[in-house]
Amino acid sequence: MLGSLFHAILYQPIFNVLIALYNLIPDFGVALIVLTILLRLALFPLSQKSIKSQKELSEIQPEIKKLQRQYKDDKQKQAQALMELYKEKKVNPMSGCLPLLIQLPILIALYQVCLNVFKPDAFSALYSFVHNPGHVNPMFFGFIDLAKRNIPLAILAGLAQFWQ
Repeated sequence: MLGSLFHAILYQPIFNVLIALYNLIPDFGVALIVLTILLRLALFPLSQKSIKSQKELSEIQPEIKKLQRQYKDDKQKQAQALMELYKEKKVNPMSGCLPLLIQLPILIALYQVCLNVFKPDAFSALYSFVHNPGHVNPMFFGFIDLAKRNIPLAILAGLAQFWQ
């Protein structure tokens, strides 16, 4: 039941948007990049809220360290003092986690779409109004086969993440 709910709410819409983009842009790699940008734009408010929460926590970090030193032997008083500090500064230490937890299923669905898009039975998930292209050409810019493992591309992606 949970799997079919995930499929209907997240996987199927993302898959259909990807195929619709592929129908407009007949390069699967470019369609995937456009889909990723669209998803990032849709998730931007959640990311921004998480970043804002992290910034607020980092601004009161010196006060948190001071309270941790002050109450290092009494964890109960330390926790109480920290809760008072959070209340006084109107900061919720858990508010940065919720937006990330909401994004996680969407990113998992995107990953599943990328894994399954080249399978023959993948097009059974298409909505009736999305044109079935028959098959997806896995070539990106005509020379990178996205259906096969590509070590240099993986290294490049890792370096890009590290650099970012």
